[in-house]
Amino acid sequence: MTTKGIEHFPQPEDWTDEALKQIGYRRFAISIFDYWLTQDEWLRNPFVSLERARANGVAPTFREQSSRFRNFYHNILSDGAFRLTGSKLKPQVAWHAGWDRRLKKAVTAMVEDRSWGSEFYAPASHARFISADDRTDTVLLEDGADEQAIRKLAASQGLHLIG
Repeated sequence: MTTKGIEHFPQPEDWTDEALKQIGYRRFAISIFDYWLTQDEWLRNPFVSLERARANGVAPTFREQSSRFRNFYHNILSDGAFRLTGSKLKPQVAWHAGWDRRLKKAVTAMVEDRSWGSEFYAPASHARFISADDRTDTVLLEDGADEQAIRKLAASQGLHLIG
């Protein structure tokens, strides 16, 4: 592990859209949903976590959704990716030249709801991805990112780029 590549993971104190814009990001989300869930919808939705999917008897559907996310990340990270590791106080970065065993393992754990707060940066796409627990991950696009290509890739996996 190293800190080379850490510049791709700035941690602003304020995560508002305006503050993100000032450091060169446009915020979107990649999701199984095609809109932002209301709090009430989130509370009732059986797919926002693996635990809830199991409790509602829909774990097979949750796994199929996880497969869609894994395929999306496989496609977008295969040309090389930085992965944030370490702790908040001592962040480190791992470089993956392609879809290697370690990257596949990290992405699989993330999409299967076994790890929290995973972050990846895809230099070829100028895009940063931050995992969440509700089937909706944060996407930060830099200047130069091809939003339409990412939107098309998401759609090809049955996902939505919203924002």
